Amino acid sequence: MTTSERATVLGQVAERVALWNEFRTDDFRDHVAHLVSDAREHWRERDELPHRGADPLFDALMHVADLADSSPIAVRDACAEAMRAAEDVTVAR
Repeated sequence: MTTSERATVLGQVAERVALWNEFRTDDFRDHVAHLVSDAREHWRERDELPHRGADPLFDALMHVADLADSSPIAVRDACAEAMRAAEDVTVAR
């Protein structure tokens, strides 16, 4: 998968999580975990995921998942950062 395609996946995940964050339900964290788990497979190469720090897009994706238990403001900010990272890649291409 290309970097541009990964940026698109990251943007879609961040957008969906941001929307879910606005109307949190009891299973919000579970939904985020499943969505990120599915999305991170787009980064898998030779049966391995990148290490933290190796790919800024992957780091942004995992940051969204890491903050799913945090306050709605922290999740909103993580999603905004992820969307900016995805947009930066898309614009740079």
